[in-house]
Amino acid sequence: MIPKTFHEITAADILSLFENRVAEGRTLEYKKELPHEGESKKIPFLAEVSAFANTSGGDLVFGVSEENGFIRSIDGVKVENPDKEILRLDNAIRNGIDPRLPSVHIRAVPLNSGAFIFVVRVSRSWNAPHRVVFNDHSKFYGRSSAGKYPLDVTELRSAFLLSERLSEKIRAFRNERAISLLTETTQTVNLKKGGKLLLHLLPLSAFTGTSANLIAPRTELSGLFPPLGEGGWSHKLNIDGFVTYSEDQERNSVRYCQLFRSGIIEAVIVLTPWDKGELVLASPWYEQEILKATKRYLAGLSKFSIEAPLYLALSLVDMKGYRLGFGQVFFRSDGDTLDRELVLLPEVVIDDFRADIPEALHPIFDMVSNAFGYEQSYNYDQNGKWRGTP
Repeated sequence: MIPKTFHEITAADILSLFENRVAEGRTLEYKKELPHEGESKKIPFLAEVSAFANTSGGDLVFGVSEENGFIRSIDGVKVENPDKEILRLDNAIRNGIDPRLPSVHIRAVPLNSGAFIFVVRVSRSWNAPHRVVFNDHSKFYGRSSAGKYPLDVTELRSAFLLSERLSEKIRAFRNERAISLLTETTQTVNLKKGGKLLLHLLPLSAFTGTSANLIAPRTELSGLFPPLGEGGWSHKLNIDGFVTYSEDQERNSVRYCQLFRSGIIEAVIVLTPWDKGELVLASPWYEQEILKATKRYLAGLSKFSIEAPLYLALSLVDMKGYRLGFGQVFFRSDGDTLDRELVLLPEVVIDDFRADIPEALHPIFDMVSNAFGYEQSYNYDQNGKWRGTP
């Protein structure tokens, strides 16, 4: 895979593959021409794409001649309308692979000659395995360093089991971290007592054995991954990676953001009771803070070549007896109190770092409202648009 954020790939990156003799492999494939119309050309293309999705993800680079796995020349593809070609490839992928791939991006990189290099980036899928379904063709493919290959029965069974285990791993991680907060056994920081919002951003790569390169100056990490909420913060290295945190006058932490070495982000904020001791989660406030933090954390992860998809999850910890409050200045809270100590809401999938985050989190905010006896989040309009400005 080209070591660059996808939307920042330029002709210089393609030239670097040539000059540094970067060979084809498990996550990189070179092609001279775009696939033409017709079954005989579409099936190999769909097989390559699905194989990447079923294995480790990767880049298909069209417009380069290769010899023995190395780029021999960068010729580009001469087309009148690159956007039309992107749409054609995208439609072929959408209609020819089942289930649909959650994350595929196609980019036309211009060359000085007027031709284009087409790059198709396929992320490892959270919904694998995928098969090619085109006319009478129906096969599953995987990929090794030697290229694509059809999955046999044993490999196919393993692929299905791996997909099931992925969900189990994610839920087990979330459950362990939430319980450590509930039982006050977390070692991240010395947290203040009280109800807590727990936000997780969980890259798929963190659960598939792919290492993350998160090396950067501490001051840079501190600016990219601040704790939830407003105010100043401190930072430090710890055994899990890097953490930013804020403390009260008694030196108890009221919020933190833990960046794990795997690329997982865990952010926690302790809720402060109102003046009369009322336990209220202010609906507009918490949604705004979660949205702001999610956008900032995604931007931070993108700088370290963490690829989509990611799972985003919200948990309510030690909030039994809390109510949900509404309003912008004076909150009213006339709904039910939360009836349990721990609520792990279902994860949502972020397939693209440029996704509409308020739209993606809408189901989570609705479920939070459900937990307090309300039908939905009332911070969205009739068109599903968030009313605030995260």
